Amino acid sequence: MLVTLLKYKFSASLFFGSLVLIHVLWEYFHGGVTSHHLLASEEMPAISNWWGLLSVPVLTWITLTRIEVRRKNSSLQAGEFSAQVFRGFFGGLLYGLFLAMLWEFGKADYMPYVLLLPLVLALVFPVYRAECLLGFVLGMTHTFGGVLPFLIAPLLLLGGLIIYKGVRMIYSTLKK
Repeated sequence: MLVTLLKYKFSASLFFGSLVLIHVLWEYFHGGVTSHHLLASEEMPAISNWWGLLSVPVLTWITLTRIEVRRKNSSLQAGEFSAQVFRGFFGGLLYGLFLAMLWEFGKADYMPYVLLLPLVLALVFPVYRAECLLGFVLGMTHTFGGVLPFLIAPLLLLGGLIIYKGVRMIYSTLKK
């Protein structure tokens, strides 16, 4: 399945872009397309959900390209690799949906604490991978548009990379 998806990067990008298009058109015909202010502050610039029509397909293309490169360099069997990618995507998607639901249900006070969850998970899991990013962005797109999650995620990914690789480097140094 993963190999088929990688062969059709354009189709996958078009599919996720279509989901964003449906959402934006629904907003357009029901009161106007939403714009989100950075840091939820009226004093900060607003980013329109229209930008998701560009950011989500481009992110999908880049993610599938990164997965393809990683697959070529991987020593894992195709099934193992596909499962690893699926778990990363699905984990990012669930995490993004959880954050979006906190916001939607008025529990935004918990969001700063939940935002730190990937940094804790990075002690054990490689949460810095592209499929996690794509899942995270898609999970939050309905609530925050296709750009704001993409602006937050690199900080989480960088922190996750430093923690994941750093813990392994320290462990291998201590093991010697």
